Amino acid sequence: MSQRQTGGDNSTNYQVAGDLHTGLSYRDVKDIADDVFRQNFTHLATEAANTAEERAKKICEKFLDKLTEESPESLENARNPDFQRALFRVQEEFATTGDDNLGDLLVDMLVDRSKQPGGSFRQVVLNEALKTAPRLTSAQVSALGAIFVARYVTLTATSIPQMYETLRAVWVPVIKDLPQPSDANMGHLAYAGCGSVSMGVVTFTQLFLKRYPGLLTQGFEEEQYPWVSEFKDKGIVMPCLRDATKLQVAAVNLTDLDNKLSTVDVGEHAQELRQLLEANPISGEAIHAELESIDPEFTRFANTWSHSDMKSFDLTSVGIAIAHAHCRRLLGSTIPAVDIWLS
Repeated sequence: MSQRQTGGDNSTNYQVAGDLHTGLSYRDVKDIADDVFRQNFTHLATEAANTAEERAKKICEKFLDKLTEESPESLENARNPDFQRALFRVQEEFATTGDDNLGDLLVDMLVDRSKQPGGSFRQVVLNEALKTAPRLTSAQVSALGAIFVARYVTLTATSIPQMYETLRAVWVPVIKDLPQPSDANMGHLAYAGCGSVSMGVVTFTQLFLKRYPGLLTQGFEEEQYPWVSEFKDKGIVMPCLRDATKLQVAAVNLTDLDNKLSTVDVGEHAQELRQLLEANPISGEAIHAELESIDPEFTRFANTWSHSDMKSFDLTSVGIAIAHAHCRRLLGSTIPAVDIWLS
């Protein structure tokens, strides 16, 4: 059966060529994508049109290769007009700019979006992120990624050496060569709906003290808190990692401690243990020195963080989606799926 479709000026038509059948293949989806692109992309002069079509095919194949690898069952979503619109948007942006970094960013978000059930909150957020990302510069995307890692990502570390390795593996690739975000850049990120500058400030050292108080403590004297003795054999108190002559709460952070307290009865001392965990940290100067020993990039990032609105910038769901895609490109599967931040 032939298909015919018309539209008025400035209209956007989405059409699936051929008969629909159960089980769309890679080739089926690629043909659909090519059809949608040709029917809807602005007509250009021959040479420009050829370039645009080549770019559209390139980004489509990159997307389909990644989706097929990660979630082949999601190819069925190509029947959905919303899927076709999102894919066309990615093709259109890459066809226009040819920017490989932007293309990779959009592909990662489109793959995540394609895995989501129709009408879900995550799908709505990722659709918005696909529209927003092309309005940002690479420096602005990098700033989002650095804020995301600094404020929203906590990866497990159970020892001081493991903390160093985690920071080296996760933070350094994201903060490396990060441009100094200007007020205009941060203002544009807020205008684009990626976040907002709040009244609160998170200092550079607080980023680490909140994550790893149990790895950044100087400990305490047992004589100061005699009641802790009864918990040494219960795995709640242990010798201090930084000074074996002292004690410390046997937890990395408050989440870790609360998990342990759910299995051990500490009576009325639960809140005191939480306070002890975060008490008597090493100095800010010592934290800076340790981080610089991991990588000099931490010194530069500390200065960038302290002298920009990054320290007060709260990400929206759209900002998180874009930042997450940027970090996944740099770090791969080290960063968990975006779902845990968009639930």
